[in-house]
Amino acid sequence: MPHRQAGNRRGFTLIELLVVIAIIAILIGLLLPAVQKVREASARSKCQNNLKQWGLAMHMYHSDNAVLPLGATNSPRHTWVVHVWPYVEQDNLLRAYGNPNTQQFYQPPATITSTTNGVIATPISLYYCPSDRPNAIWQGDIYWRARGNYVVNWGVRNAKDSNAGGKAPFGYMNANPATPQITRITEIKDGTSNTLLMAEVVVALNNGDFITHGDIFNDDIEAAGTMFMTNFTPNTGTDVMYCRNPMTPDPRAPCTESSPGTASARSRHTGGVNVCMCDGSVRFVSDGVTLQTWQALGTMDTGDIPGSF
Repeated sequence: MPHRQAGNRRGFTLIELLVVIAIIAILIGLLLPAVQKVREASARSKCQNNLKQWGLAMHMYHSDNAVLPLGATNSPRHTWVVHVWPYVEQDNLLRAYGNPNTQQFYQPPATITSTTNGVIATPISLYYCPSDRPNAIWQGDIYWRARGNYVVNWGVRNAKDSNAGGKAPFGYMNANPATPQITRITEIKDGTSNTLLMAEVVVALNNGDFITHGDIFNDDIEAAGTMFMTNFTPNTGTDVMYCRNPMTPDPRAPCTESSPGTASARSRHTGGVNVCMCDGSVRFVSDGVTLQTWQALGTMDTGDIPGSF
């Protein structure tokens, strides 16, 4: 039986291999921006959904109590977050925390020093925008606590000022941190669709940074961590807050330390921030919004109806 001789098999030459690698690299270069855009669109959508949940929680709280929750108080020290836990399916956290009218945020069981065992050190997904740093916590001192990306509207003023530049949904009465402003929806004279309820801020780049960006459980007027102001348009201005010992400077959130504090709405999205209006609707506001429009959105009773945004 004749024996068949196998033909010679030809492999890739070096030039052909380099060409294939170059084509693959080009394809990856073309696809990567598209993949990143899809991921950011998904993260932005999830972020908007988080804000929607907080807005609904605020309205359910108002339905039960006829007022919005307080923004912050130093008597006892705590912020709005603990009051709306039951309305974002976190009743267990409130039960473990205790009565907000008597419990200080920095004392047990709210905080167990230098551990994440305290109630407010529990990082729930609703605190965080996926475009930032989910599960971020504050470890700048011994009172460890969760940070967060969603804060309430303090208007055109600093943390302590009382109604400077017009009244906002949250603030203090007579510039006194012990007497938080309590707002009814009916008091929002400029219209709920024209007034900001909440917006995004960024969290510090590292847990151990003594920077109060996203310090949502801290009522301190020097911290300004649970609020945003409309003194500057989104992602602009220099925040005034506790701002020391950063491990890495954050170009998205310049800050300096003084008192009382101020904080701009900020995000790690491209081109703007997500906001929740007082009617519960959620919108994306461009960094290019005019200061006049932005400040009109920050107040609720001045009659300065904002333009398009």
